[in-house]
Formats: sequence, structure tokens, C-alpha cells
Amino acid sequence: MSLLRIPVLLVLFLLFVPALPAISAPSDLIVGVEDGWIWQVALLPPDDGWESDAGRSALGAVRYAERKVQESPDGVSGRDIRFHQEESLDEASAAARVEDWRKRGISAVLSFAGGREIAFLRPHLGEAGPVFLSAFGETANIYNGEGVPDTMVFALDLFRDFRIAAFTAYAAELFPSGSVLAVLGDKLDPALERYSRNLGDMFFDRGFLVAHFWIPGGGMDSFKMIESEAIASGAKALVSWAGSMVVRDVWRSTRRKSNAFEIWYGGVPQPLLLSFNGVVTADQDYPVRADSALKSLGRDIWRRHNVTVKDPAIAGRAYAACQWLFDAFKRAGSPVPAALAGMLPLAEGLVFGSQALSINPATHRPAERAVAFMIVEGREFHPVKTLLVRGPDYLP
Repeated sequence: MSLLRIPVLLVLFLLFVPALPAISAPSDLIVGVEDGWIWQVALLPPDDGWESDAGRSALGAVRYAERKVQESPDGVSGRDIRFHQEESLDEASAAARVEDWRKRGISAVLSFAGGREIAFLRPHLGEAGPVFLSAFGETANIYNGEGVPDTMVFALDLFRDFRIAAFTAYAAELFPSGSVLAVLGDKLDPALERYSRNLGDMFFDRGFLVAHFWIPGGGMDSFKMIESEAIASGAKALVSWAGSMVVRDVWRSTRRKSNAFEIWYGGVPQPLLLSFNGVVTADQDYPVRADSALKSLGRDIWRRHNVTVKDPAIAGRAYAACQWLFDAFKRAGSPVPAALAGMLPLAEGLVFGSQALSINPATHRPAERAVAFMIVEGREFHPVKTLLVRGPDYLP
């Protein structure tokens, strides 16, 4: 080959091979952290790991958000935010992981693991942090004994008691004031007893008449008496906080009655309910999964990082959580977890697909979320109405 052709080939190579992003060496990262121009966030994977569709989609959205900060003129308060992909944790490793994060100067931890890990970490985070933000968190209780959320813990989902406010709003859409609504609770489960009592109070405050029914720990063999009394009261709907198996038994008792009430289930939608046509559930995740605005986010991630987003919902959660952290870093002007935790409750207008989220300082969660009311038909959940629901503050 002629030596004269080598520069030509080199030019062609440089013109047609796309540029790859620069990867900082560990020494560069250490210098950046020590000099204060890199602030750090650790990432925990979804339950199925980083190599799952959910893991790749979440990580693609984080890298997209991270790169936008790096390429912006001002970054975040003049700094870069570096996200570190890490492995999942369990209860046995939680204390050691927190200590490791503190030694490395990690300001926050963003988790895609569903919220169950919060119980492992809460005893160790204390007031020193790092901040912990769950991209989910519906089932995680982050309140202390006085009804105040833990200083360092935040979540993108409303707490599971949002269904109390959701069913109250849904009833107001369907039934006139003065209608009778039945509430079925479990006296032996403190949480279910509390939800039943609070739902009855909210129904009453909205002008409904309330018929309370109680079962002893889900142990009743027959619901004929409850069914008969609820029908006799003229109840338009019965909300069950007594578990999916109880819903099954109530449904079997009432399905052939022409004047029977609707059955609303107070828990998370689950496959067991798909055999019971007409049962209604409330779901804050469905509006995210069905949000067409997240498709454009997926296209942007593909164009920028060549990552196919097969789970747009978790990508949307990841991008919204990153914006929440960026907002707090800007307000705090500091990577210190205590400063960051003080600013996270102040965020407003966070983009979450087609939703705009503001944070409720009393819950460390969004103030409102879109909630879909789903009815079982033909062994599937079908949306019948979507409402913007404000999550309640701590309910004693």
C-alpha cells in the first residue's frame, strides 16, 4: 500500500466513524470529586437487574439526563452530576453500603428496585444520609412514629393510602351527595382498620352516608349477612380493605343480585381479581404505562445513546427522578446530603411524561398523581376514568 494513501484513509475514517463519548478515568473522577466540580449519585437496579428491559431503559434515561447536564453551559450549579451504576442490596449488606457511600462522598441514591429496599436502609441513613430517592415506593412507609417522613427518604409514587382520597374523588364523580357507601374493613389489621376508618371519614366529609362493616381478620366463612345489610342500606358501592380473597367471597355473594352494589378493591390491582367482572381498582401506575408522551423520550434516548427503550414507563420514572435531584442540587448549591434533603421537598413542575409534579413537604412524595380507575372485564383491567388525585398527608 502506498504511504500517500494512509492520510486519505485516516481522514475518511475520522469523517465517517461516529465520535464516542469520552469516559473519565478513575483518577479524573477522584480529582473532580476532590475539587468539587463533580457531585455523585449511586444507582440501584430494578428487581430484574440492569440487563433486563427495565434496567436498560432506566439506565438509558439516566445517561440521557446526565449527558444533558454535561453538555449544558452551566451544568447544575456549575457542576457535573455523575451517576454510578451499582448492584442491588439486601438487609445484610445495607449498613455496609451506607458506610461505603459516605466514604465515597455519594450525595444521593436513586433506586429502581420498587421500594422494598427502603425498609433495609432507613435505620442506617439517619441525618447524615445519603439522600435516598425511590423511583417507585407506593408500598414503602417512610413516616416515623409521629407521622413525619424520614429526613433522607423520598419517593416518586404516592403512598398506598392514596386510594382513600382516590375512591372519595371517584365516588363524588359517580354518585350524588347523600348516597350510601359501604366500607368493609379488618379490625385485626391496624393498617386496614385505619384505612377503613379514614375512608369513612372522607366519604362523610363529602356528604355521603357511610355504612361500616368489620370482619375479624378475614376469618369469616360467609358474607351473606354483610351482603344483605349492605344491599338493605341502599349502598351504591362497597370498598373492601380486607384483602383480595374477601373481595372474591363478596363478589360471589352478590354477582347475581340485580340491586347489588359495586365492589371497589382498596389494594394494588392483582391477577387474582381478573376472575371477578365488575370489580374496580385504583392504579397510579397505569397512567404512566399508557402515557404517549414517554414515547418521545424513548426516541430521544435512542438518538442520543443508541439504546432501545423497551420499558418507557421506567424510563419516564428515571428521567423525572433525575430532574428532581437536579432541582434539589441547584437549590442547595451543595452536595452535602443534609442540604440536598432540605431542598428536595421544594421541587415544582417536574416533568413526568404528560404529568407535572410538585412535591408535598409533608409526605416527601408528589402532591398529586394521575390515578386510573380500572374495572375488570373479560379477565383484563380496563380504564374507565382517570382523575388527578392529591395524596393525603399522614393519616393517624
